Amino acid sequence: MRIWLVPALLVVSAAAAAAGKSAPLFADGFEKYAAGFLPGAPWKEEMYNSGAVIKVDGTHTFSGKQALHVLTPANAIKRRGYVAIHLKGPLPQLQDEMFGRVMVWLDAAPQPAAQWTLLQGEGRSADDRYNSIYRLGLREQGATQLMANFETTPPVRTNCMQQSKRTLPVRRWACVEWHMAVATNEMQFWIDGREITHVKGRAAAADACQGNDLGGEWKAPPRFDSFYLGFERYGDTTNDQNLWIDDVALGERRIGCPK
Repeated sequence: MRIWLVPALLVVSAAAAAAGKSAPLFADGFEKYAAGFLPGAPWKEEMYNSGAVIKVDGTHTFSGKQALHVLTPANAIKRRGYVAIHLKGPLPQLQDEMFGRVMVWLDAAPQPAAQWTLLQGEGRSADDRYNSIYRLGLREQGATQLMANFETTPPVRTNCMQQSKRTLPVRRWACVEWHMAVATNEMQFWIDGREITHVKGRAAAADACQGNDLGGEWKAPPRFDSFYLGFERYGDTTNDQNLWIDDVALGERRIGCPK
């Protein structure tokens, strides 16, 4: 699949319209990049020298000959294996509201179980005091159970979670979709076409937040400045984690899973 960007006008193909889906503004199957290297623009490496390794390779692919491979090695409390798209330049249409889809192949979950994040949207608060972060994370059931996660950066301390009943499969391709919206303080996720969890302003559970400086509110930023994708781990493990990412798509409406 080639990488492509549609400028301001969203063009919906006849096939997509007939299926009730929207053509994306951005799609990338990592075919155009050199094997063994990081992907180029609009992606930006955001590993912060954590020891993670990200490169394009052909070990596991959903379509085409290449996918993005993220390695988070064992033996460190935190590993940050992210690539990002900073939205203002290439995709300003998605700063207020974003739908997305990605195919993922996980070799092994963290052992012992450690919380980790697959993707997130992030932006600065209206008062410029903290970053507001909307995440799809995993923690329970051996670090395979999916959850919505809202966190802020200091000095404001909030870390909220809403667990789902769905898990991320291991050693097979899975289709993950998301929706994040500023106006409704909303995040919604799906796996293989089935809803994972849906939060609109506040989680269902009264005790879902730790460091509750915002009173339980899941407050979106005024705009999402950045979209991050990969594997960020928050605990030490005895095993490496290898994640392959393919067929990323971003748009203004739900895109759906590939056939």
